[in-house]
Amino acid sequence: MNIVEPILFQSRQNPPAAALCAPGTALNVISYARLARFIHNIGRRALATGIQPGHIVAIQVKDQIFHAAIALALARMGVATLSVADLNLPAGLRVDSAITDASASIGNWTKLPLVLADLGWAEGDGKPIDERFVSAGGDAIARIVLTSGSTGVPKAIAISHAALMRRYGRYLFAFGNSFAACSRFFSDMGLGQSAAFELLLYFLSRGGTFFLPGASPMDSLQTFDLYKVQGLFASPGALSGILKFYEANSAFRSGFEVILTAGSPLPKSLSERIRARLGSNLVVVYGTSETATVAAAPAHAVVDPPGAVGHVMPEVTVEIVDGSGRVLPAGQQGSLRIRSPTMVDGYLGDPEQTQASFRDGYFHPGDLGTLTQDGMLAISGRDREVLNLGGAKIRPQLVEDVLAAFAAVDQAAVVAMPNSLGIEELWALIVPRSPLDADALRAHCQQRLALLFCPARFVTIDQLPRNENGKIDRPRLSDLARKADAG
Repeated sequence: MNIVEPILFQSRQNPPAAALCAPGTALNVISYARLARFIHNIGRRALATGIQPGHIVAIQVKDQIFHAAIALALARMGVATLSVADLNLPAGLRVDSAITDASASIGNWTKLPLVLADLGWAEGDGKPIDERFVSAGGDAIARIVLTSGSTGVPKAIAISHAALMRRYGRYLFAFGNSFAACSRFFSDMGLGQSAAFELLLYFLSRGGTFFLPGASPMDSLQTFDLYKVQGLFASPGALSGILKFYEANSAFRSGFEVILTAGSPLPKSLSERIRARLGSNLVVVYGTSETATVAAAPAHAVVDPPGAVGHVMPEVTVEIVDGSGRVLPAGQQGSLRIRSPTMVDGYLGDPEQTQASFRDGYFHPGDLGTLTQDGMLAISGRDREVLNLGGAKIRPQLVEDVLAAFAAVDQAAVVAMPNSLGIEELWALIVPRSPLDADALRAHCQQRLALLFCPARFVTIDQLPRNENGKIDRPRLSDLARKADAG
């Protein structure tokens, strides 16, 4: 089946129901009937520009509803799409054209045919395109996701129509009965993220309303109560920003029935504050674009062991192995390898990275962790994410968790910086929640960490740099620390 057919079915079942909402934008909210017209009209315009079934098309369109409609219209035609912002495309990825709403090209798009699009594409009589240009879906590629992990080099993952439907079909049991009952859901993640696109398909195929980021954060925040949004998906970093708003505005009530968070570890202190103010049903999710959801559990159930991210999903195999590939016993730390019925088998146009990450039927994400006897997965860091301080090594997350447990600290990241003698020492970048007492924070760290791993300097900043997955953008930390300290 084509991923768009269930959505068009919903447009016949309940045409006036709200389908997509991006508050404060030009389109703001559109019904299922209007979304169906958009899909048909955009399909005809795309065909007129020379886009054909089997093509790969990049989309860089700012308006979130228009962006989603383009992706759905092209998917119905059998065109594989990828959503991009300012990333360079992988060198080995063949892309036939790029649809953009701006005349300026980005990255290596100067080598691609650019197709300029505006909201006029959505206008017309809504007549469906010729059936000759409608794809049956199935194993044909519907969506391409770019992922860089911790390398900073984008890699392309191809996901078929059938695989996308299998992925979001597992949501029915992955996140609990409150999620299954939701019909109005907001995603703070951009459509370039695989999970965000899958959630969009899930809710539209069920006749629900999917909320996309608005014209401004305030537009989105005000929408939550106005439209009685039931569910929320955001990274811990984004949740922290939403939480700040609610903590500073006591008159605003939170009506979230379920909150999903993924992308980076969730500090215990942040988890407790979210459950106290935003909603008690907070679900922690661990997965990758390559495998889809791997583990999930309510936040109150992942307090132990440290770094716990949930119980491994049915039909998913997670093994902890040592450097030689030997499977380690429960509770022992090693490298993760994952096998999933929804995983891809490699990266498009990149045999070298495919060989490095996909071996013996498993995907190797580069994460370190442990697995308990009852299937609780805990992530302790990444293979390459180690700070080396004069030969003593520590994973930054261990220090960051200690910092985040201090009452005045909202968010924290650590980085190794050379001192005046050229010897690397640990600096902590702190986003404070209240005035910071450096001496008290230092004492807090000394009680919980070896002296060598206690930060030598605390630098306060407004926000941590994060990548599109919501994870700390560690390559930028040293420059940020240097500039903040000089300022």
